[in-house]
Amino acid sequence: MITQVKLDYINRVIDECLDDEALELKGKFIGDEGVEALVQTNRVFDVENLDLSHNKLTWRGAHHLFHCHLFKNLKRLYLGDNNISDKGIKALPSADFADNLSLLDVRYNNIGPEGGLAVVTSEKFRKLQVLIFQENPVGDETLITLAKAPTFANLRKLNFYRTDITPKGIKVLAKSKVLQRVKQLNLARNYLHLESARLLANTKTLNNIETLLMFDTGIGDDGVKAIMDSAAFSKLKTLRVT
Repeated sequence: MITQVKLDYINRVIDECLDDEALELKGKFIGDEGVEALVQTNRVFDVENLDLSHNKLTWRGAHHLFHCHLFKNLKRLYLGDNNISDKGIKALPSADFADNLSLLDVRYNNIGPEGGLAVVTSEKFRKLQVLIFQENPVGDETLITLAKAPTFANLRKLNFYRTDITPKGIKVLAKSKVLQRVKQLNLARNYLHLESARLLANTKTLNNIETLLMFDTGIGDDGVKAIMDSAAFSKLKTLRVT
């Protein structure tokens, strides 16, 4: 049970961090109890941005957020550096605001394949333009399912940095007709070698990439050359490799 003292505290924090379009609570360490108190304030927030990054949230806090009805105009949700896990993220598609999101950042949240698939199999995210799974071991099946899901045809920025991706996922990604609008693609720190670079270089669909991040992979000089020489990457402006 949330005490009146806790409710008063959260209301003060909200007043300090709220402006016309954003509620910026990053690094306030409010925890699950703080999100529960936030929900119980019964304040309706006419904000487009909500930042709850770095707040020690678990699946409990995620469920309080996703099951409330206070953020119906939300477009950009930042939940990075928490621990909401599969159990937490699986509730996201049920949120009132899910079908209105243009940005979802869930980096560093201990989300595995089960949670990743819960997001990419949902039909709620048709307006999503930015999806950041960074540092969650969601794996190949999440990427493969996403690459085939028409729901995500509006994505412009896709971040799968250190997500346990292998050439199995890259093979499907390179043939994706869904992700043709993606301009920024982050595949860094995954189990990728020359084969993956060649698969991407031969893509017939990922022709709008302007930024490609593949540092800390094993694609090597030959992989870099394959990408740089590829007609598919004629719009490429930034390539980061090591």
